[in-house]
Amino acid sequence: MSFNLVDLVKDQLGGPALGQLGALLGEDNSKTESALGAAIPGLLSGLSSSARADGGASLFNSVKDQDDSFLDNIGGLLTGDSSQAVTDQGNDLLGNLLGSGAVGGLTSAIASLTGIGGKSSSGLVGILAPIVLGMIKRKIFGGGGFSQNAGGLLGLLDSQQDNVQSAMPAGFADQLQSSGFMDHISKLGGDVTAAAGDAASSVGGAVSSAGNAAASAGEAAASSGGGIMRKLLPIAAIVAIAAFGWKFMSGGGAPDMESMTDAAKGAMPSLEVEGTDVGAAFGDIFSSATDTVSGITDVDSAKAAIPSFEGISGKVDGLSGLWDKIPEAGRGPLGGMITEGIGKLTPALDKANEIPGVSGILEPIVGPLMEKLQGFAQ
Repeated sequence: MSFNLVDLVKDQLGGPALGQLGALLGEDNSKTESALGAAIPGLLSGLSSSARADGGASLFNSVKDQDDSFLDNIGGLLTGDSSQAVTDQGNDLLGNLLGSGAVGGLTSAIASLTGIGGKSSSGLVGILAPIVLGMIKRKIFGGGGFSQNAGGLLGLLDSQQDNVQSAMPAGFADQLQSSGFMDHISKLGGDVTAAAGDAASSVGGAVSSAGNAAASAGEAAASSGGGIMRKLLPIAAIVAIAAFGWKFMSGGGAPDMESMTDAAKGAMPSLEVEGTDVGAAFGDIFSSATDTVSGITDVDSAKAAIPSFEGISGKVDGLSGLWDKIPEAGRGPLGGMITEGIGKLTPALDKANEIPGVSGILEPIVGPLMEKLQGFAQ
């Protein structure tokens, strides 16, 4: 049975729901409807590209875990005290699936095309995330004729390519291009995965997946000659480091080296310098910073957080002297990890700074700390 996923999502936000969404965003119905017309195909296009980069594993897991019951009462999603939490969680989810740079590019393109505010655009994308994933879940798990696995998800997305492209407003593809939307998505590992023969089922999944990718790349190269081997070994190294970084940035802890194949172990440059595992150290830094800022609710809690931020800043200073000793092959991917960490930490800091009196307390210590982290990411 044929269906148009763009229209199904749009129908969820028609009628009274459109007015509720506009009120939530602080925009009139005309601008809200125009922004929806761009955001839905833009988001689906990005999710499709991201899914193809890792075989659909990451998006499938997110779809499977998505609660789709709210689709039966969409008004409840758009009103009440929970709406902001839903929006924030949606943006966090998209940051994991697309990368924070891609999410920023999408919201910027929507705002530029339709004239809505940047904050409204970000809110729209955040609220759309669970709706889109919920609708996909119903098609995958609700008897839509697709296999209930990552392959079925890719089949569903492939079936919607024409619908997505047809729904793109005039000039929006150019806006997405100029914002760097697709470029950011490709940096998540799509090019690496393709070059390795789609050997990894998920660049952002378990470390064992990266090990399999590296092994497959090595086996393919061995059968084709030493010249190809020299080209594929760096790919295997990047795949391994990408999975290593994802484990830390998603709170998964250190990778289990025993679960990695010999090919992956050999390809992955060491991130340990003078007895310090630099990757793990940065993972701990972002975890500590996130925990600290999440506890800030007023001026008193901001003051109480200062010693923690001072300790984090000291740890960053301690890593400065080790950075140049990290192998060149590991420095770039590690910098990408740090960029992702900054992208996730910044919105939380911005939210804390909106609390009256807090920004003046945090800025003297947190401002320089973020500048130091940015220095590693460049």
